[in-house]
Amino acid sequence: MYTYSLVQWMMFFFVYCFFGWCIESAIVSIQKRRFVNRGFLRIPMLPLYGFGAVLILFLTIPVKDKIQLVYIVGMIGATILEYLTGWAMEGLFKMKYWDYSNQRFQLHGRICLSSSLFWGVLSVALTEYIHPPIEHWILGLSHTAITVTVSITACVMLIDTVVSARAALDLAKVLEHLAAAKDEIEHIHTQIEDLKNAAQQQLGDLKENAQQQLEDIKEAKDTVQAQLKEHTEQLKERLSELTEQRESEMSHLGFLKQQLLKGHPSAYSQKFNTTLRELKEQLYKKKG
Repeated sequence: MYTYSLVQWMMFFFVYCFFGWCIESAIVSIQKRRFVNRGFLRIPMLPLYGFGAVLILFLTIPVKDKIQLVYIVGMIGATILEYLTGWAMEGLFKMKYWDYSNQRFQLHGRICLSSSLFWGVLSVALTEYIHPPIEHWILGLSHTAITVTVSITACVMLIDTVVSARAALDLAKVLEHLAAAKDEIEHIHTQIEDLKNAAQQQLGDLKENAQQQLEDIKEAKDTVQAQLKEHTEQLKERLSELTEQRESEMSHLGFLKQQLLKGHPSAYSQKFNTTLRELKEQLYKKKG
């Protein structure tokens, strides 16, 4: 096998890209119950299978007579290739084009045990049954036919790869923009909720302060009213005492005082004239 020319290796690569696309599309279409064009490219080619087949053929040449080693070497080589391809595409296009996260014994969703076992089976089937007739067919073609076929297919695949890669990169940018917009929307919603909570807290504090102020005002009012009532009662009591005292003194003037007032009806006091007049009126009333 090491005697294959470069164009023959490339022919093998394209053939297995097509077979891989057929296998993947058939499996996924059956699972989804509808036709699914599996793969990264638009043309019916799945490069992962092409690289995997070429890698398996290259690695298993030294042990091609030992099926167990063909299984193990092919399984390990194809699994490593699948992991590295998945890692590179995720880093470049920000998307997983296959995901084994729901499978048991998987690693980062890029590889899993069942897929690796399938690669081993495929390695044995490839070297023992699939590749011999394909090898016979391709080696039977003329160099010109292989060169023309490889050149046309390579050009078509290159164009498709460029177009698909550009679309995938654009999709990655769209995903980044959408994710950034979603994060900003969530941040704005969070800010709105924070503002609402802060406003409610402030309103609650204002209400509590207002309620406390009303209670303080009511308490002050009650205190003032109580003091006013107490002072009013004291003043009324004093007023009553003074009134009684004044009336008593005015009613019980001595004989000499009465004669003095009677004998001087025109008496006048610059300082106590009002009181003097009241005494005279009281005396005249008593006399009448």
